[in-house]
Amino acid sequence: MSLPDASSFQILETTVHTAEDGACLLDQHLARMRDSARQLRQAYGEQHLFDCAAIDSAAAVRAQIGAQLGSDRTRHRVRMLLAHTGLLTVQVAPEPPLASAPPLLVLDQQPSQTDSVFVRCKTTHRPMYTAAAQRVAARHGDQAQVLLYNHDGLITEGNIANVAVSLPDAAGRLELVTPPLAAGLLPGTMRQHLLDTGRIREAPVTVAQFAQAVRSGWPVMCMNSVRGLYAVTPALFSD
Repeated sequence: MSLPDASSFQILETTVHTAEDGACLLDQHLARMRDSARQLRQAYGEQHLFDCAAIDSAAAVRAQIGAQLGSDRTRHRVRMLLAHTGLLTVQVAPEPPLASAPPLLVLDQQPSQTDSVFVRCKTTHRPMYTAAAQRVAARHGDQAQVLLYNHDGLITEGNIANVAVSLPDAAGRLELVTPPLAAGLLPGTMRQHLLDTGRIREAPVTVAQFAQAVRSGWPVMCMNSVRGLYAVTPALFSD
């Protein structure tokens, strides 16, 4: 697969800032940004790309966020973008209120090629996710989120969040299971936090298991740093 020009995209990290907790999992987001820069330098074979000096200090990034917030204590979304030149842009904007109803999460109608540096690294180069979202939007509306799966029939992730599907354990008790990174998905910071705290478990999840969860009414959850762990209404593409 050919790579896009490095100047055409940026490494992206998104989190939420609250007056009580500050920027959610900021250290983990900056660590993932540094790892994405490393992987992209390796993929492009150019060691000068995506210099990380601007994100070496979490305190300096927090200061940039604070300067934009001023005295505003409301909930804000924070986007951090690292250009191929090493320039860091921090964007802070009010976070709109969440909808009262759980969002719809629809299984895509076709598999996606998930063996890509642009799956393992979060960037503004998102053609795979955009195409999947457009397929679902054409049938289910543009507010629906899309659930991707790979060519082995394994669930990977949503277009804006990692996913966990309720599946029965050996004793028949439901537990939240999130797909492993080997299936081809973003190593989400909230996903890792929930794994570390024992709230979810990692194991392969097949398309058939997701369909069983839909038909059985078993809970399906999504997770990211902006919304945390949140319920969705799961559906198959044909529903």
